[in-house]
Amino acid sequence: MKEFKRLQKQLQVIHDKTGYEDLEHGVLALQIAEHTVEETLEHTGLGGEIQRKPNPAAHRRAKQWREIVKGLRAQGGKFLRTHPSEDLETALKALAIAEGSLQEVAEHYE
Repeated sequence: MKEFKRLQKQLQVIHDKTGYEDLEHGVLALQIAEHTVEETLEHTGLGGEIQRKPNPAAHRRAKQWREIVKGLRAQGGKFLRTHPSEDLETALKALAIAEGSLQEVAEHYE
């Protein structure tokens, strides 16, 4: 976890100096990776446990958002085949992460 924080700070310093947008994406990616490790620790019992609370309205909402994200990914994938773009590829990767996270949210309130 300390390594994630150290790398985030290093990238942020370089981003602050250069303003290079992809470095900001790198910082975000490290934050997501850090969160993933934290979640893994929680789910394996090594870092505490998040209580699950059934909430049908929140469950439905998260599932609806996930469907929207899935639709955007599908549309973006079709567009990418005819209009290659590294930025769109990055956006589609982010949407894949969002889709998985929304699935987790839906399960949390199931």
